[in-house]
Amino acid sequence: MLVSAIATFQAINAQHRAGLAMMQSNNAMLSSIRNIGAGETNFNALHQQDVKNETNMIKAQFMYQVASAWKKHSEEQLKRELKGLDYKA
Repeated sequence: MLVSAIATFQAINAQHRAGLAMMQSNNAMLSSIRNIGAGETNFNALHQQDVKNETNMIKAQFMYQVASAWKKHSEEQLKRELKGLDYKA
């Protein structure tokens, strides 16, 4: 029972880390747009940064989905363990 509870809290932590990574990726995208100069803009570097930010966003979204599935599984396991627990003992 304790292992399932710890796994649930770890899954919630993983969800929060993935959400933070998504926010950081969005912030990096907005910062790169904000910092575009009016003069000589290196579009190749801008493209590479955009690809990097988008890759980080997709990775963070995937990690959020994995953490959500992990949390759901851990909560179901905890419910099964609590159902079989004998309170009289």
